[in-house]
Amino acid sequence: YISTYWKRNGAYLRLKNLTIGYTLPQKVIKKAGLSNVRLFASGVNLFTITDFKYLDPESGNYTWAFYPQQRTFTVGLDLSF
Repeated sequence: YISTYWKRNGAYLRLKNLTIGYTLPQKVIKKAGLSNVRLFASGVNLFTITDFKYLDPESGNYTWAFYPQQRTFTVGLDLSF
């Protein structure tokens, strides 16, 4: 018999990469003898919204789907003299 028991909605929403930054105005950094100052923060694999509990929806092979996605955060400062 044909059954739809295992048929599931595969829709998901994932925020994979996000980078935000701010460059300080020249009049603020000029007093310190700098030509450019930029602050930034970056994140990878920040969140995933899906109906698949414990499974990665991007994985085509579900034998490896239980391995969790690594979440990474980076914060930095770029200085130019």
